Amino acid sequence: MRYYELVKDMSNKFNLRLEIVRFARDYGISEAAREFKTTRKTVRKWVVRYAADHTQGLSDRKRTPHHIPHKMSLADEARVVKLREDHKRKWGPYRLKLHYGLKASENAIARVIRQKGLGKKRRRKWQRRQDLREKKAQMRVFEKMQVDTKDLQDIPEYYSQMVRYRLPKFKYTARDMASGASFFAYADENNGTYASIFGQAVVDHLRGYGIKVKEMTVQTDNGSEYIGNVRKKSGLSAFEEVMKKAEISHARIPPRHCTWQSDVERFNGLIEEEFFMCETFGGDDEFLAKSYAYQLFFSYERKNQWRDDKTPVEILRKKMPEMDEQVFNFPPIRLERVLSSVPPGGYHVPAAVTPF
Repeated sequence: MRYYELVKDMSNKFNLRLEIVRFARDYGISEAAREFKTTRKTVRKWVVRYAADHTQGLSDRKRTPHHIPHKMSLADEARVVKLREDHKRKWGPYRLKLHYGLKASENAIARVIRQKGLGKKRRRKWQRRQDLREKKAQMRVFEKMQVDTKDLQDIPEYYSQMVRYRLPKFKYTARDMASGASFFAYADENNGTYASIFGQAVVDHLRGYGIKVKEMTVQTDNGSEYIGNVRKKSGLSAFEEVMKKAEISHARIPPRHCTWQSDVERFNGLIEEEFFMCETFGGDDEFLAKSYAYQLFFSYERKNQWRDDKTPVEILRKKMPEMDEQVFNFPPIRLERVLSSVPPGGYHVPAAVTPF
């Protein structure tokens, strides 16, 4: 049996190395190498170490280098810890690096989070997400959009500013499932009137860039702002009227199937964590300006991990290279201002919505 096989199987390597050193001192390095079936270089290494440090020299030494030029500094580690603790939702390495321009790699950031005990265990349905990602990759841009309304009053960091500056209480969002691009607008109420104004604004915006909205499907939940009062005997809601007039297929998710709106719900979670929980506002105009900045950032700069680390505009360039990239440029608006500026049509739907 060779030396390295003995070392691998032995629980105490020290005794074997000590025997080698003693045998080499009595009979020489070459004879020790033959006896223990190893190389003279190995025997000489332990003889030299024993001569220098006695028995301590026969222990394994750390193989890590004494100086690592690219190792994260203590100041950078402290910054990662602070940023991690500042975000209540426990931002991961990818998002911390993306939003704060950290020079360290994602693996290095993850190491700091793990070593400082700031990790968060999370069970992920990897196979299901993988299947959904492949399905979305096959979709055309604007083939299917999910529309949803988010109540902003339950965000503590935003609520006090909302009350002080009379900022909007609800956000209406439409998200394209193929690219991830998102359009959104605000209102003080959650009702069918504002849902229909928002739907008409998105339709007019897409038509302005030559998108064939007739080939598009819009999916919503069963909220009254989209399907009307459940006790109504007949007739379409204001939002459904807008979809019908534009010849857009309107799909409703089954009751108690919230995960069917996962794309737009995911955007609602992202904008809450990256915008509403972080930003401060000095008034309504500043709020809309910063909302617009985030909309541009999300459409043109922010990479999506579940879409091969591509931004929405990069996906657009690949799937529709002839399309004007400004189609993702959708300035957020206050829907009350649109309602007060145009004459109402049937079901309180504005006859023409041209806010841009």
